[in-house]
Amino acid sequence: MSLPRVDPPRLRPLLPLCALGVALRLALLFAGGELELQSDEANYVYLGIAWNHFGVYLDQHRYLWPPGYTWFLARCLDVFGFAGILVAKLLQILASASVGLTTMLFAWRLFGARSARVAGWMWVLYLPLAAFTHRLWNETLFLACFLPALYQLLVVLQEGRAARSDLRLVTAGTLFAGALFLKEAPLYLLGALALLLVPNAGSWLEGTRRAALLLAVVAVWIVPWGLHNREVYGHFVPLGTSLGENAYNGLNEQYRNFDLIPLEVERQRRELSPLRLEMWPWFIAAEEGSGWVRAEPPQLVNTVQRSQANTAAGLRYLREHPGWFLRTRIKKLADLATPSSFYTRHLALGHYDSSVLGSPLGRKLSALWALLCPLAVLALGVAGGLLVLDDVPARWLFGTTIGYFLVTSMLVAMSRFRLPIVPLLIALAAGLLVHGVHGARAERGGGPGRGRCAAAVGALAALVFLWWVDLPETWTVLREMVWRTAA
Repeated sequence: MSLPRVDPPRLRPLLPLCALGVALRLALLFAGGELELQSDEANYVYLGIAWNHFGVYLDQHRYLWPPGYTWFLARCLDVFGFAGILVAKLLQILASASVGLTTMLFAWRLFGARSARVAGWMWVLYLPLAAFTHRLWNETLFLACFLPALYQLLVVLQEGRAARSDLRLVTAGTLFAGALFLKEAPLYLLGALALLLVPNAGSWLEGTRRAALLLAVVAVWIVPWGLHNREVYGHFVPLGTSLGENAYNGLNEQYRNFDLIPLEVERQRRELSPLRLEMWPWFIAAEEGSGWVRAEPPQLVNTVQRSQANTAAGLRYLREHPGWFLRTRIKKLADLATPSSFYTRHLALGHYDSSVLGSPLGRKLSALWALLCPLAVLALGVAGGLLVLDDVPARWLFGTTIGYFLVTSMLVAMSRFRLPIVPLLIALAAGLLVHGVHGARAERGGGPGRGRCAAAVGALAALVFLWWVDLPETWTVLREMVWRTAA
């Protein structure tokens, strides 16, 4: 017996929370002051300027990124000049309303209106996600497309044979294409999501038609850029490729985590001990001297060729060191589940030092809140998914999506890569907070079952273990870099 069927979601009750979330993110923009560009932010701005001045989209030597975010910054800079940076951040803040609204719609459709409101408050207050709106990374715009696309698929899956599917699938495909032009990461997820449509439409023929329609819509949008890449690089690459560089970073002797690499540079400047010395060596140590070097010019001229060569080298290293691979994948999962975030990293780097957020009290309070947000959402979301989510189509959709990003994080992981699943976990956490295990038991006329309870206990124990794996460096950064005044 499942939870009672909920009323269809309504937008109007959710709009005030959307507006509140946008207002809070706008306040964060101005509270944060003028921020130094960090890592890929500077690369995106450089590429946007180059696009405006030279009329071409450059690759990044070791990466070939999809062009969407660079195009967005290029247009902002072209129209507004240097003020385009501020305009881009304001547009991201407005786009974040899509993230909040879709998070609440997921919660309402699965657990009811009260859960939607709880999910809305959790989204409003989730600082690590909110902070991306005033930084120049592509996550906010990506989620603004990706999450509504998933929601459209959920509606089609839930309504099954009765679904008026074509318009929803065209909408989902277009939104997925928009998301892929910003990040190519979910490209292969699309195939798995399309397969979910096949057995859920009342007949295999109709299910196959729906899956084909979804994939065809995405292909219409992305194939032209793949042909452009074929003309430039000699290989058909649908959007972009970062696999080779990720193989170099994730299938090699040296442990690398881009949450920590900038911190290591800053610690060296401040004459602090390397973070690597604080980590549990069992999870990061490989056979010394066994690593490989990147393929570089002049052996291979273009970025796509180098990516292919580096991918092959990484796979060869994996085959030669299977024990190391299995051991260090634990560390990759820990890096995905870490309570740290880009916000705490930037506090540690001193980016907020000249702002309200960088004051001694502001640093301590906001850092603690930023750490508590993922701790709570990960734990409650995992428990909610296993204990109170009874909707079968949602289980398949959420399980496939979350599982996909867990698998891809086994190559290279950092806190940024978990953002696509955070809104889903917020919706699941809201369902648990509103219904609770005991409430769900009463509504079902029974309990969640021993198997589900055991799975929840095991998943939470694994989550605590992963936090322990990353605890030494997390605590060191918090104590020595975030809570102390920057040098």
